[in-house]
Amino acid sequence: MMCEDCGIRPAKFHLMTIINGDRVERNLCPTCMAKHQKQLPGIDFSNLAGILNSILEDKSAEEKARQDAQFEGYVCEQCGMTYLEFQKCGMLGCAHCYEAFRAPMTALLQRVHGNTQHAGRVPGGVHSGTSIRMNIDRLRQKLKKAVADEEYEQAAKLRDAIRALTIQLERKETDIKVKPPERLENDSAREANEDV
Repeated sequence: MMCEDCGIRPAKFHLMTIINGDRVERNLCPTCMAKHQKQLPGIDFSNLAGILNSILEDKSAEEKARQDAQFEGYVCEQCGMTYLEFQKCGMLGCAHCYEAFRAPMTALLQRVHGNTQHAGRVPGGVHSGTSIRMNIDRLRQKLKKAVADEEYEQAAKLRDAIRALTIQLERKETDIKVKPPERLENDSAREANEDV
């Protein structure tokens, strides 16, 4: 989709404004969005993570205060950042923050993504067994749900799919451990030349 202002660059932003009850929606490129940002009073786009966090966490004031008190004790020993500061800015202070904020971040990831493990695409250079393992984990979660919901036919299909993927994974791992035949021939020819 192209930018509705310039018509040259691809649109990356969807801007919706409501003025006097009239709703206007526009798809804008970053350059045109920067121009409109100057025209919008009182909106700080640099703190977008804080804005999104406040939208995602639609909680009552009492629950918010209780949760803030619960997370008050989480402080990174290395950089001194608190979990409440992380919630406001959306960025961690250092690599040790991941360990310091493990419990609240796990709950946050579960709530936002529905899972605490990566379930997306795998980069091209990564061993293909990783993607098979991820599929097995995903199917095991579905299997648990099917058994809990007493959908035994679906559970049997999932079980069979898990077995097939496990066999496929074992084959891939044994293929990697064994030298390819042409390499074996080259190695023995090289050894024969060294003996001469």
